[in-house]
Amino acid sequence: MDFSKLDPEALMALVARMTKVRTAHGVIMPLAIVVWFPLGVFLLRLLNMKNKVLWHTVWQSFGLVLLVTGFGLGRWLSNKAGRSSEGHTILGTVITLLFILMPIIGWLHHRHRVAKGSQDFKRHIHVWGGRLLLLLGFINGITGLRLSKNKNSAYIAYGVVAGLFGVAYAGVWYLKVVKAKTKIEETELEQTAQHK
Repeated sequence: MDFSKLDPEALMALVARMTKVRTAHGVIMPLAIVVWFPLGVFLLRLLNMKNKVLWHTVWQSFGLVLLVTGFGLGRWLSNKAGRSSEGHTILGTVITLLFILMPIIGWLHHRHRVAKGSQDFKRHIHVWGGRLLLLLGFINGITGLRLSKNKNSAYIAYGVVAGLFGVAYAGVWYLKVVKAKTKIEETELEQTAQHK
């Protein structure tokens, strides 16, 4: 956009609007990627109830609405500022498109598991793809902070929140793996003891 063609009043109004949109984008996207989506994983892994897949689906669907809203704001902003070819914008577009595919892959995986009673490759794509997208989203958030020339306090706040959720995410994953391994070992010990 050629800002030199705008009269001063229109320019001030546009700058004010762009500032609000940038702030909204900068709040919504980290909320979705750093907080909301990991909490959706926690729901699935920690809830011990019959409908936990449904709760996970509803939770992550709302997260996807947040993500697409934040993405729309970011695209509008990048178009107005002439930054559509920036790495942050391109990576954000790719991440958003891949996140949109995740519910489809998750549904296909769940449908297979219900029908066949077993896991398949779609589970790994959904689980590991989701983890990779969260990591890429976190990295893209850092590039966004740099692009908008934020103060160090923004980097610190972003890093602290992301770090806390990252540690919690890793902790939940570790506990699930250790629990599963312990359960398998106990079953093997019981089977060995029965055969003696």
